[in-house]
Amino acid sequence: MNANKLEDHKGSIYLCGFMASGKSTLGKVLAEKLGWDFRDLDTVIEEKEGMPITEIFVKKGEDYFRRKEWEYLLSLTREFKGIVALGGGALQDQRIVDHLKVHGLLVFVDTPMELITERVYDSEERPILFDESGKIKSKETLFTELKALYSGRIDLYKQAQITIKTSLFSSVQEMAEAAKDKISRHV
Repeated sequence: MNANKLEDHKGSIYLCGFMASGKSTLGKVLAEKLGWDFRDLDTVIEEKEGMPITEIFVKKGEDYFRRKEWEYLLSLTREFKGIVALGGGALQDQRIVDHLKVHGLLVFVDTPMELITERVYDSEERPILFDESGKIKSKETLFTELKALYSGRIDLYKQAQITIKTSLFSSVQEMAEAAKDKISRHV
């Protein structure tokens, strides 16, 4: 592994993938292993907007949220070097993918849909968990909806320079070590 090349790498490492795929968990551990700073784009948005993302969606709508997400992501690409965990829907179009690949390294955190469904089902912070009347959806309905949403994003995720298949690892430490190795060989 060429640690000097990694230290000299100018851009950030952007972790992309579907909601509840483990980007933030992996990002924190990876940042620690590399000795880099870590930012979670969703947390940056919540801090800047002064409210949780679920509230932003309810009060201002998804279009507003996506504009702000892009604005804060642009700011991070200019002012921050480290590990950035993107939101599951942050890769909205080809322009964003291209921008991130020019300004850093894009890593796809690929997690099985069954595990994602379990994580979303266990988290009441995710608006997709609830139907129009505010009731929790069945796991089957949730799985179907998540899979449909995922299929609309997968082509963007797959453009990442590196893919980490989470199902191949037994711990986040092991996954972060493999990610560090892949990143070091790539830069």
